[in-house]
Amino acid sequence: MVDVAWFRTPADGDPGTLNACYVALDLPVIRGRADDVALVIDGTDHTFARLLTEVAACAGVLRAFGVEVGDEVALGRLPAETAVVAALAVARVGGVASYDESPSPSAKVRLSATAAGVVLAAGGDEVAWDVAMRAGRTDPAGCADVAGDAVLARRGESALTVLTALGASDDQVPSAPPGGTLVEVGPLRLWSFDAPEA
Repeated sequence: MVDVAWFRTPADGDPGTLNACYVALDLPVIRGRADDVALVIDGTDHTFARLLTEVAACAGVLRAFGVEVGDEVALGRLPAETAVVAALAVARVGGVASYDESPSPSAKVRLSATAAGVVLAAGGDEVAWDVAMRAGRTDPAGCADVAGDAVLARRGESALTVLTALGASDDQVPSAPPGGTLVEVGPLRLWSFDAPEA
Protein backbone atom coordinates (compact mmCIF):
# COMPACT_ATOMS: atom_id res chain seq x y z
CA MET A 1 0.00 0.00 0.00
CA VAL A 2 1.15 3.54 -0.85
CA ASP A 3 2.20 5.92 1.90
CA VAL A 4 -0.40 8.66 1.34
CA ALA A 5 0.60 12.31 1.78
CA TRP A 6 -2.45 13.63 3.60
CA PHE A 7 -3.25 17.33 3.77
CA ARG A 8 -5.53 16.50 6.72
CA THR A 9 -5.21 13.04 8.26
CA PRO A 10 -8.41 10.95 8.56
CA ALA A 11 -9.85 10.68 12.07
CA ASP A 12 -13.12 9.60 13.70
CA GLY A 13 -15.21 9.22 10.55
CA ASP A 14 -13.52 12.15 8.78
CA PRO A 15 -12.09 10.82 5.49
CA GLY A 16 -9.23 13.36 5.61
CA THR A 17 -8.07 15.37 2.61
CA LEU A 18 -5.36 14.90 0.01
CA ASN A 19 -4.81 15.43 -3.70
CA ALA A 20 -3.99 12.64 -6.15
CA CYS A 21 -2.12 14.98 -8.50
CA TYR A 22 0.00 16.27 -5.63
CA VAL A 23 1.03 12.70 -4.75
CA ALA A 24 1.70 11.81 -8.41
CA LEU A 25 3.60 14.92 -9.55
CA ASP A 26 4.35 17.52 -6.88
CA LEU A 27 5.87 15.13 -4.33
CA PRO A 28 8.36 13.58 -6.77
CA VAL A 29 9.47 17.09 -7.83
CA ILE A 30 9.76 18.21 -4.19
CA ARG A 31 11.78 15.07 -3.40
CA GLY A 32 14.35 15.80 -6.12
CA ARG A 33 12.99 13.63 -8.93
CA ALA A 34 11.98 16.50 -11.27
CA ASP A 35 14.07 15.17 -14.17
CA ASP A 36 13.07 11.52 -13.71
CA VAL A 37 10.71 10.04 -16.29
CA ALA A 38 7.16 10.02 -14.96
CA LEU A 39 5.50 8.62 -18.04
CA VAL A 40 6.27 7.46 -21.57
CA ILE A 41 3.58 8.25 -24.14
CA ASP A 42 3.93 7.26 -27.77
CA GLY A 43 7.69 6.77 -27.28
CA THR A 44 8.20 10.22 -25.71
CA ASP A 45 9.54 10.61 -22.18
CA HIS A 46 7.68 13.02 -19.91
CA THR A 47 9.54 14.07 -16.78
CA PHE A 48 7.77 14.84 -13.53
CA ALA A 49 8.69 18.54 -13.92
CA ARG A 50 7.43 18.82 -17.50
CA LEU A 51 4.22 16.98 -16.74
CA LEU A 52 3.65 19.10 -13.61
CA THR A 53 4.07 22.30 -15.65
CA GLU A 54 1.53 21.18 -18.27
CA VAL A 55 -0.94 19.81 -15.74
CA ALA A 56 -0.84 22.95 -13.57
CA ALA A 57 -1.46 25.07 -16.70
CA CYS A 58 -4.45 22.96 -17.74
CA ALA A 59 -5.74 23.06 -14.16
CA GLY A 60 -5.43 26.86 -14.25
CA VAL A 61 -7.74 26.90 -17.26
CA LEU A 62 -10.23 24.57 -15.57
CA ARG A 63 -10.19 26.80 -12.48
CA ALA A 64 -10.73 29.88 -14.68
CA PHE A 65 -13.79 28.15 -16.17
CA GLY A 66 -15.13 27.71 -12.63
CA VAL A 67 -14.32 24.05 -11.98
CA GLU A 68 -14.29 23.40 -8.23
CA VAL A 69 -14.02 20.35 -5.97
CA GLY A 70 -16.62 17.77 -7.00
CA ASP A 71 -17.51 19.40 -10.34
CA GLU A 72 -17.75 17.16 -13.38
CA VAL A 73 -15.38 17.62 -16.33
CA ALA A 74 -16.31 15.61 -19.43
CA LEU A 75 -13.29 14.08 -21.14
CA GLY A 76 -13.97 12.69 -24.59
CA ARG A 77 -11.59 10.46 -26.50
CA LEU A 78 -8.47 12.59 -26.64
CA PRO A 79 -4.92 12.10 -27.95
CA ALA A 80 -2.93 10.13 -25.34
CA GLU A 81 -0.80 12.99 -23.98
CA THR A 82 -3.74 15.40 -23.80
CA ALA A 83 -5.86 12.74 -22.09
CA VAL A 84 -3.30 12.23 -19.31
CA VAL A 85 -2.67 15.96 -18.82
CA ALA A 86 -6.42 16.65 -18.69
CA ALA A 87 -7.15 13.81 -16.24
CA LEU A 88 -4.36 14.96 -13.91
CA ALA A 89 -5.55 18.57 -14.19
CA VAL A 90 -9.07 17.55 -13.23
CA ALA A 91 -7.62 15.74 -10.20
CA ARG A 92 -5.52 18.81 -9.34
CA VAL A 93 -8.58 21.07 -9.04
CA GLY A 94 -10.60 18.34 -7.31
CA GLY A 95 -13.03 17.73 -10.14
CA VAL A 96 -14.43 14.42 -11.32
CA ALA A 97 -13.33 13.19 -14.76
CA SER A 98 -16.38 11.88 -16.60
CA TYR A 99 -15.75 9.50 -19.48
CA ASP A 100 -19.34 8.88 -20.55
CA GLU A 101 -20.00 8.88 -24.29
CA SER A 102 -22.86 11.33 -23.74
CA PRO A 103 -21.63 13.80 -21.13
CA SER A 104 -24.10 15.03 -18.56
CA PRO A 105 -25.38 18.58 -18.99
CA SER A 106 -23.99 19.33 -15.52
CA ALA A 107 -20.38 19.09 -16.76
CA LYS A 108 -18.68 22.45 -16.19
CA VAL A 109 -16.18 21.88 -18.99
CA ARG A 110 -16.00 19.45 -21.90
CA LEU A 111 -12.78 18.48 -23.66
CA SER A 112 -13.09 16.84 -27.04
CA ALA A 113 -11.05 16.08 -30.12
CA THR A 114 -12.33 17.71 -33.31
CA ALA A 115 -11.04 17.84 -36.88
CA ALA A 116 -9.39 21.15 -35.95
CA GLY A 117 -7.78 19.74 -32.78
CA VAL A 118 -8.68 19.49 -29.10
CA VAL A 119 -11.11 22.08 -27.77
CA LEU A 120 -12.35 23.01 -24.31
CA ALA A 121 -16.00 24.02 -24.18
CA ALA A 122 -17.62 25.81 -21.25
CA GLY A 123 -20.72 27.94 -21.02
CA GLY A 124 -21.12 28.12 -24.79
CA ASP A 125 -17.51 29.17 -25.39
CA GLU A 126 -14.98 26.95 -27.16
CA VAL A 127 -11.25 27.44 -26.75
CA ALA A 128 -8.56 25.61 -28.71
CA TRP A 129 -6.24 23.47 -26.57
CA ASP A 130 -3.06 25.37 -27.48
CA VAL A 131 -4.69 28.74 -26.74
CA ALA A 132 -6.06 27.47 -23.42
CA MET A 133 -2.68 26.04 -22.39
CA ARG A 134 -0.88 29.32 -23.17
CA ALA A 135 -3.41 31.13 -20.99
CA GLY A 136 -3.10 28.49 -18.24
CA ARG A 137 0.67 28.87 -18.10
CA THR A 138 0.17 32.49 -16.97
CA ASP A 139 -1.87 31.37 -13.93
CA PRO A 140 -1.22 27.70 -13.09
CA ALA A 141 -3.41 26.09 -10.43
CA GLY A 142 -2.32 24.65 -7.13
CA CYS A 143 -3.80 21.51 -5.60
CA ALA A 144 -7.27 21.50 -4.07
CA ASP A 145 -8.00 19.65 -0.83
CA VAL A 146 -10.07 16.60 -1.79
CA ALA A 147 -11.75 14.13 0.56
CA GLY A 148 -9.96 10.79 0.64
CA ASP A 149 -13.15 8.95 -0.28
CA ALA A 150 -13.99 11.30 -3.17
CA VAL A 151 -14.56 10.06 -6.71
CA LEU A 152 -11.70 10.85 -9.10
CA ALA A 153 -13.25 9.46 -12.29
CA ARG A 154 -16.55 8.03 -13.45
CA ARG A 155 -17.84 6.13 -16.48
CA GLY A 156 -21.39 4.85 -16.35
CA GLU A 157 -21.77 2.89 -13.12
CA SER A 158 -17.99 2.53 -12.65
CA ALA A 159 -16.22 4.92 -10.31
CA LEU A 160 -12.56 5.32 -9.36
CA THR A 161 -11.94 6.86 -5.94
CA VAL A 162 -8.86 8.87 -5.02
CA LEU A 163 -7.56 6.26 -2.57
CA THR A 164 -8.15 3.39 -4.99
CA ALA A 165 -6.33 5.27 -7.77
CA LEU A 166 -3.40 5.77 -5.40
CA GLY A 167 -3.36 2.07 -4.44
CA ALA A 168 -4.14 3.05 -0.86
CA SER A 169 -7.54 1.40 -0.54
CA ASP A 170 -7.67 -1.74 1.58
CA ASP A 171 -10.63 -3.19 -0.28
CA GLN A 172 -10.21 -2.16 -3.92
CA VAL A 173 -7.66 -2.58 -6.69
CA PRO A 174 -7.70 -0.06 -9.55
CA SER A 175 -9.10 -1.38 -12.81
CA ALA A 176 -10.35 0.33 -15.96
CA PRO A 177 -13.88 -0.04 -17.31
CA PRO A 178 -14.34 -1.73 -20.70
CA GLY A 179 -12.61 0.23 -23.48
CA GLY A 180 -10.22 1.95 -21.08
CA THR A 181 -6.70 1.37 -19.85
CA LEU A 182 -4.83 2.25 -16.70
CA VAL A 183 -2.05 4.81 -17.02
CA GLU A 184 0.50 4.96 -14.20
CA VAL A 185 2.07 8.24 -13.09
CA GLY A 186 4.10 7.57 -9.98
CA PRO A 187 1.80 5.73 -7.57
CA LEU A 188 -1.35 7.04 -9.29
CA ARG A 189 -3.31 4.90 -11.74
CA LEU A 190 -5.66 6.91 -13.98
CA TRP A 191 -8.19 5.81 -16.53
CA SER A 192 -7.53 6.64 -20.15
CA PHE A 193 -9.84 6.38 -23.13
CA ASP A 194 -7.53 7.63 -25.85
CA ALA A 195 -8.66 8.68 -29.27
CA PRO A 196 -7.95 6.02 -31.89
CA GLU A 197 -4.76 6.59 -33.87
CA ALA A 198 -5.38 8.44 -37.12
